Amino acid sequence: MVILVLMAIEPKDLVSHLQATNTSTAAHRILYKAFQQVTNANFILCNTVQELESQSLLALQEKQPTYAIGPVFPNKATKSVVVATNLISEFDCTEWLNAKPPGSVLYISFGSYAQVTKNVVEEIAHGLLLSRVSFIWVLRPDTISHGELETSILPIGFEDEIKDRGLIVPWCSQIEVLSNPAIGGFLTHCGWNSILESMWCGVPMLCFPMLTDQTTNRKLVVDDWGIGLNLCDRIKPITRMEVAEKINRLMSGRLGDGLQKEIKKMRQKLEDGLAVNGSSQKNLCQFISDVKAKIQT
Repeated sequence: MVILVLMAIEPKDLVSHLQATNTSTAAHRILYKAFQQVTNANFILCNTVQELESQSLLALQEKQPTYAIGPVFPNKATKSVVVATNLISEFDCTEWLNAKPPGSVLYISFGSYAQVTKNVVEEIAHGLLLSRVSFIWVLRPDTISHGELETSILPIGFEDEIKDRGLIVPWCSQIEVLSNPAIGGFLTHCGWNSILESMWCGVPMLCFPMLTDQTTNRKLVVDDWGIGLNLCDRIKPITRMEVAEKINRLMSGRLGDGLQKEIKKMRQKLEDGLAVNGSSQKNLCQFISDVKAKIQT
C-alpha cells in the first residue's frame, strides 16, 4: 500500500467553479460533465513536470494512468515554427525592449480570454503611473467585460503620460517578450501556460487570478513555490496604491533577487524534465508503450 501526503488547500484556493454558490450555470454543467467523463479515460496527459508536482501526480497515478509530459510550449530556439494562439495580429516588441535596461520592464497580460471590469483597468493604469516602472501591457480589444464597452478603456490622458515608459499592444508573442533580458516581472492572471512560460524564462510573477484554475495556480506560485507575489486580496477591491506598491516590490532589487533565486530552482526542474532521459521523455515513452499495449488487447 502506498501512503501519500498531499499539502492542504483552503477553500479560497480551490478552482473558481468549486467556490461558486450557484452550480446551475452552463459552465458548471460542462465542468461536472468533464469530471464524470475523465474517470472513463484510459490515459491522462498533463502539461507539467513530474518533479514540479510529484505528490499530486503520484496521487492521480494511483487512480488512473497519468503522464506528465510538459512543459509543452515553444522556446526561443523554435520560434520559427510557433503556431499562433490568437486571431489578433502580434505586435513585435523586440526593438522597444532592446532599448530598455535589463530587468527594468514589467510585462502585463491577462491571457487570451479572461476579462476584467473597466474599474480594474483604471486602477492598474493609475498604479502603473504611480510606480514609475516601465511596462508592456497587452490589452486585447475584448479585455473589458461585456456591457462596459466604451470608446477608450484607459483613463483619459494615460497614453500621453506614459510616453516612452509604457507600450500598449493588442497582442504579442508572450514567450519572446518574457525571454527578453529587459523583462523583470510579469503581472499575470495565473493561467497555467503563462506560469510555465514565466518559470522557463526566469521571470517572477505578480498574481491576479480571475477564474477557473487560476486561484489554485496562484497558491502554487506564491505560497508553495515562492516565485511570486499577490497583487491584492481578492476579497477587497483592487486599488491603485496597492498596485503601485506591489509593482515596486516585485521590481525592486532586494525582493526581486530572492524571487529570482527561487525561480531558478523551478526552471531547473523544468530543464531536468525536458532533458534526454528526463522524466517527461520517459513518461511520454511509457504513454506510447501503454497505448500500444492497450490497442493489442
